[in-house]
Amino acid sequence: MKPTVNHKLSLAIEYTLCVLLVVAFVLTVTLPWSIPAVTHHQPGEKEMWFEKYLVVLVVSGIMAMLIIWQARAILNIVNKGNPFVRDMVRRMRIIGVECITLSVFYFVSVFVVTKFFMVAVFVTFAVVGMILFVFAQIFEQAIAFKEENDMTI
Repeated sequence: MKPTVNHKLSLAIEYTLCVLLVVAFVLTVTLPWSIPAVTHHQPGEKEMWFEKYLVVLVVSGIMAMLIIWQARAILNIVNKGNPFVRDMVRRMRIIGVECITLSVFYFVSVFVVTKFFMVAVFVTFAVVGMILFVFAQIFEQAIAFKEENDMTI
């Protein structure tokens, strides 16, 4: 079977997600050195900005890696040619839970690190998480229709 343009695109995205996973890991591991370079806050300062940023960014980095891992697995399922499987629904729900978890973390963080972007990230991940739950439900119904159709044939 000759790969189509869409198949090539999804393969390219899957490989890009693998690269992003490595980049996210490197960025997360280097936070203790990059935070002072970017924010000019040092560990042990009176208002603890370094520590606040470190906690927020480490949690964000870990959650980003988990989300990218699941997204890569979803694209792997798509690239195998049969996206209407229960594993797809499960992975969408996992990403949805991860997004909602991250949005709750950012909601709580708004009271500790009072920056506007925290609210924007909270809202964004809450909306994305809820949309993923809707898509998971749509896929679950599509799988049920597919299974029913397969039994008919």
